[in-house]
Amino acid sequence: MASNFHHLARGIIINNDKVLLAHAIGHKNTFLPGGHIEFCESAPEALKREIEEELGLSCYIDGYLGLVEHKWEKNKELHCEINQAFKVIVAELDVLKSPVSCEAHIEFFWASVNDLAKHNLQPYPFRKLISQLVNGDRTIWWESTLNYEIEVDNIG
Repeated sequence: MASNFHHLARGIIINNDKVLLAHAIGHKNTFLPGGHIEFCESAPEALKREIEEELGLSCYIDGYLGLVEHKWEKNKELHCEINQAFKVIVAELDVLKSPVSCEAHIEFFWASVNDLAKHNLQPYPFRKLISQLVNGDRTIWWESTLNYEIEVDNIG
């Protein structure tokens, strides 16, 4: 079985109890804006770069929120990722309309904090952690799915 490791920076953008989600067209899941951290790149630098690439907008990193470890299997390949999460402010975003993606394979939309499971937000620990954040919990996160049964093709 082949394996893949991903080190990711994710931005949590909240506006009026709505969270900005990304969706790769044709896939079942959604995810938070952001992406891969390149070699010798800091997580905040990577997140700013990814948001610029995905949305064409600059952002402000408003603090570190924590880390989520996650694993899944797709096409008999094991994937493991570390997601470093940050609170992000993008002044130009309007919660009343979905932002236009600069990348043809991704679309963005606002979702209620209560609907994150309905939209299959992955990694799934973010669902609970974002709800806690909106409710005022400022505890640094650490969650992991590594010791749980592998989710098979939950993103394809």
